[in-house]
Amino acid sequence: MLVSYLQRTGGLRKLQPVALSRWQQRTLKTQRTLKTRGTNPKKADKEEEKKPPHKGYFDELRETISSWQQSTLNTQDTDPKKADGKEEERPPRKGYFEELREIMIMPLTSADPNIPTKRVTAKYCAQKFTAPPRNVTMLSSDFIDDSLYNPAYGYFSKQALIFSLREGYDFSSFRDSSAFMDVMGDQYKEIERELDDVRGITRQLWHTSTEIFKPWYGYAIAKHIAEQYMADRKANVHDDPLVVYEVGGGNGTLMMNILDYIRNNEPAVYSQMEYRLVEISPKLARQQLIKHGSNNFVHANAKVINQSILDWSTLESRACFVVAMELLDNFPHDVVRYDYDTGEPYQGIVRVYDDSEYEDNYEPVTDPTIRSYLAARKQAAPEYKTPALPSELHRRLRRQLPLAPNMTKIEFIPTHAFRFLQVLGKFFPRHRAVLGDFYMLPDTVPGAVDAPVVQTRLKGTMVPCDTYMVRPGWFDIFFPTNFELLRSMYNATCRAPASTAAGLGGARVCTQAEFVKQYGDLSKTATRSGENPMLEFYGNNKFLLS
Repeated sequence: MLVSYLQRTGGLRKLQPVALSRWQQRTLKTQRTLKTRGTNPKKADKEEEKKPPHKGYFDELRETISSWQQSTLNTQDTDPKKADGKEEERPPRKGYFEELREIMIMPLTSADPNIPTKRVTAKYCAQKFTAPPRNVTMLSSDFIDDSLYNPAYGYFSKQALIFSLREGYDFSSFRDSSAFMDVMGDQYKEIERELDDVRGITRQLWHTSTEIFKPWYGYAIAKHIAEQYMADRKANVHDDPLVVYEVGGGNGTLMMNILDYIRNNEPAVYSQMEYRLVEISPKLARQQLIKHGSNNFVHANAKVINQSILDWSTLESRACFVVAMELLDNFPHDVVRYDYDTGEPYQGIVRVYDDSEYEDNYEPVTDPTIRSYLAARKQAAPEYKTPALPSELHRRLRRQLPLAPNMTKIEFIPTHAFRFLQVLGKFFPRHRAVLGDFYMLPDTVPGAVDAPVVQTRLKGTMVPCDTYMVRPGWFDIFFPTNFELLRSMYNATCRAPASTAAGLGGARVCTQAEFVKQYGDLSKTATRSGENPMLEFYGNNKFLLS
């Protein structure tokens, strides 16, 4: 019935001519029109009858493929000997694993790998280069150090700015923490937009507890220092004046908050107090020099020292406090991987090609700081087992798998933080430490132990990266701190038996919430709903106190 219906309506007839597609018919019609335009139509029709039918695109493609297949067969059947009698040399066919091996060792850049490279350090780059160097190799920690602190192009020298308002927030004017976050977020965006408009480039802006909760956060730290100082004096631990060394002072806000608190609450202590701010960044050091406290009063007992704490060489024999807020996270780390069979560590090397591409390589540990840190960690925290190196049973089973790697995943080790502890133990033997920083971070580099966050801001949006090998100066690189391991390393490095006998004791670790509960005036940072941003925010921060 369907066929008869189509025959009656002409539908079957319309479906029959399918030899040429609609596109082929339109092409053929256009070509006929072009051929007959300006000629005798009858003559053109006669000439057309003599010519073969036009071949469409797909017909020509089909013929091309057929001819290529035939030529391939003919080539396979021919005699491999050439006309001159010499046998043609053909390269041997590579197997799957040979091709895979070539791909695995293929360089990550198109630059010439044969160009000689020079082994450099971050200190050498700071002295010799005004732009990121090429055709060099350096330790991973030197690469990170150069990216962050190079005076010509480093992140903290050129890009970094700290979010700061002239006056602190009146937290009692906010309904709750969400309302406070909305206002701060709008101000953050406005400052960022103004910076971009003025300078014409994207600047990196970040915020800290000291700036957001000023002066109350700084007052909490000052109260801890004052109480510990008075307790030491009462226990006859020492009779020295109050001496404070702050490392990495940012805008100088914490310095002013501590000095203001001591002056207002302990005037007798303040009259003999000394404050030293050690800052590696020349730009930030200049800002700190012009910082003023309450009522535009300049603290004459404060001094800014533009120097890296790792280069410190002056002995401070007096009892003192060493304060460092969010310093540990920006200390460069080294990269190590371990041999699966032997457990031997290998140090990471960054190679910079002539097209500014990066490649990581590994060699046996020769750097004395890496070697010292691994030995000190093993002695100070024998219970600590790096997550990068699996158990012996796991490694033995893994070796049975095909294509099993011969090295573990990456581990970032805090070698520069270890150097900082060595400086404290050697040149500040009677110090007490107040160190605060992140112990956990989101969006870290994947597939690594104690990995950093590598990020930049682009048009108001935070852009994280999955590698630390990025263009120097444009990205912030900061690490989480294992505070429990840090406490063990600190006690072994800075608390020799003589220090313990002097009444200084070992270090303890607490969360930021616990710290501000004990020393902060929470009534000053509470919103009308009872929520307290200083208590609730920065839940991923901890303190080491000694």
